[in-house]
Amino acid sequence: MFDMIDEIQSQLRAGEDSCAEFMAVPIDGLGRIALRSEAIAEVMVAFANVDGGCIFMGVDDTGVVQGVPEGCAEDLELLATTVARESCDPPIEPTTRRVRLPGSGSDDAIVVLVRIRKSLYCHRTTSGRYFRRLGTVNHDPDPSELRQLLDLRRGRRNFDIQAVPGAVLEDLDRKRIESYLATYQEIPSATVLQRTRIAVEADGVLRPTVAGLLAFGRTPSERLHSASISVAAYAGSEATPDSLVDDDQIYGRVGYQIDAAVAFVARHMVKPASTRVGWTGRPQYDIGAVLEAVVNAVAHRDYSIADSRVRILLFADRLEIYSPGRLPRTLQIENLEFLTATRNQLLVQFLSRTRSSHTNRPYIQLRGQGVAKILHPSEELSGRRPLYEVLGEELRLTVWAHRVSK
Repeated sequence: MFDMIDEIQSQLRAGEDSCAEFMAVPIDGLGRIALRSEAIAEVMVAFANVDGGCIFMGVDDTGVVQGVPEGCAEDLELLATTVARESCDPPIEPTTRRVRLPGSGSDDAIVVLVRIRKSLYCHRTTSGRYFRRLGTVNHDPDPSELRQLLDLRRGRRNFDIQAVPGAVLEDLDRKRIESYLATYQEIPSATVLQRTRIAVEADGVLRPTVAGLLAFGRTPSERLHSASISVAAYAGSEATPDSLVDDDQIYGRVGYQIDAAVAFVARHMVKPASTRVGWTGRPQYDIGAVLEAVVNAVAHRDYSIADSRVRILLFADRLEIYSPGRLPRTLQIENLEFLTATRNQLLVQFLSRTRSSHTNRPYIQLRGQGVAKILHPSEELSGRRPLYEVLGEELRLTVWAHRVSK
């Protein structure tokens, strides 16, 4: 968008529209930029919530190039990136570019282009206001329109098949894809990537899908910031700084995240003791049930909720696993064991053909028995049935520990 000077000048002649905002840059008496952060954030949010767009900083509303002083261009770029990061929720990642254009005077003038991509997420300003771009207006939606806007982004069953803005095929691990496609006996050509929906075309470029990046990305969190698992182990029954034993943030493709999270639990839970005649006692948790619970949390979480992560907290008496997102509408706590509803169908498909390093079996076996594999072994071991609860925008699973005799 607006990569060529003639494109930029053509837009200036045409005026503002649904993907172009002109913004003059006032300078105060001390030579400082006098733009309101909130005004910039409104435009950024409006573009990100629809189809993306570009802010022409240094151009007035009529398309006349006023420019910005030479010494202010860098400060203006810094202001734009700071507003995107600190005044937009979740943060937006713009790209900036300086161009020289014929100004209103005799000399060329500097204009700073701030480009905003269409986002996977629904954004608002940090003051709590949502906007979407309609023509030349940053529209403040009414309650009904806001619900529609949120529905377009959040909780959709097909969220994981969308292209990740800014992601490219080089973000994918070719060897992982080749291993996955071995059963197809095909190489990962562009056609195969599209047919398997590891990547789709967006903006004229082949880009990884959300599920493709999660399953096969080199570092998915660089593009999807919530693609990680937070783990922590506590010596007591409360999450206090004094009782913290170990914590970590697990990044990487989802298969690695799952295996690393299960390994963290296995490392910190109490296990049977070794004696001269063998092993005595029982472990605190059934590790197969833990694996199933972590797989479910990762595979079925709502990835459309930005800046949210799967969280795993290990206490002396219980294991808590938090998965972002409410239950799909067809499910309730009472019928989780008997019914299935898949939020991320493509990601589940990838995980069903990817093997765990713990079991050498696929992470998901597509039989609809995942919850039962958590509930029954865990209840048999601890004597207490694991508890599912919806807490705000999260689903929490509590698995009680087997009391290990000392």
